[in-house]
Amino acid sequence: MSMDFKGVQEDDRDSGEFKVHYHLDGGAHRMDALVRNRAEGELLALLKEVGAVLGLPVHVETHAYGEGGLVEYLNLIFQNKEQIASVMAMLSPLLGAPFYFDKIKQSKQQTALNELNLKKFKLEIQEKEDAVAEREGKKLKESKNEVLPLDSPPTADEIAQALLTRKKIARRRSNYYEILLIDPKIDAVGFVPSHSKNAIENIVERGDFANFVIAESDLEPLVYEHIPLEIVSPVLRSGAIKWRGIFEKKVVSFELRDHAFRSEVASQNVQFQNGTTLICDFEVHQKEDDTGEIEIAGYVVTKVHDVKTPHAPQQRRTEEQFRLPLPDK
Repeated sequence: MSMDFKGVQEDDRDSGEFKVHYHLDGGAHRMDALVRNRAEGELLALLKEVGAVLGLPVHVETHAYGEGGLVEYLNLIFQNKEQIASVMAMLSPLLGAPFYFDKIKQSKQQTALNELNLKKFKLEIQEKEDAVAEREGKKLKESKNEVLPLDSPPTADEIAQALLTRKKIARRRSNYYEILLIDPKIDAVGFVPSHSKNAIENIVERGDFANFVIAESDLEPLVYEHIPLEIVSPVLRSGAIKWRGIFEKKVVSFELRDHAFRSEVASQNVQFQNGTTLICDFEVHQKEDDTGEIEIAGYVVTKVHDVKTPHAPQQRRTEEQFRLPLPDK
């Protein structure tokens, strides 16, 4: 288990211990290899996203597996040891507390508080690093950090909750538990920021795994009203065939859901030619993929207000176009 980590020498790295304990049916020591590898991949991706949000690059190393179910011993390696305690403290609640169900509908105040907690957390770590540098007589760079009140630093749970409002992090954790549900031998999974055998685990029972799984959500569509949409390929007969038009300088396929306009087209009351443009209401439907990225799910015309057909250039009569002067007799 490894993630790229550049710019840090082996002797300069500091690490935090983390343990993932899979409790298996009947005390078994074997689990489905594909399930374990896929779960491992999602866990690594989650840690990478956490590091990206917090601005703390992290490298992960693994040790030999332990007995008692199946235990993964991980070392999270940071650039500065001041980062270790704070980050390690919030990993167990991040992975083991169901803060995120389906989709959190938060107030503006809660959203602002989550962002403030993340800023406080990053500033707190930076201040610790600066204090160490000052004690060691190193020249401090001018701080450009926003001044934030640190009278009450956020708790590990508050940091975990703030991180889980980031779609990619919530999605990776969801994928992790969804994969664990595949193997019926997994009775529970435990997390602890220590390799010690006596350390207390934050255990999630199999019956609770589904509470961590979030469905891929369809997002609210982007709505454009009374926009021009140049038609590339109309559909002149009934059916589920999609139309094609030019939207934001690219050709897209779209559904036409204005039934009244479709009837006019089927009755041949609307004529199309090169450059025909619909003035319409247009929707861009979006959804989240399994990594939390937003992708386009489809395009829809919900209402046609007008049809603009370019005027054909006036043509001269054929006899005028080809009339030749005749010589006098």
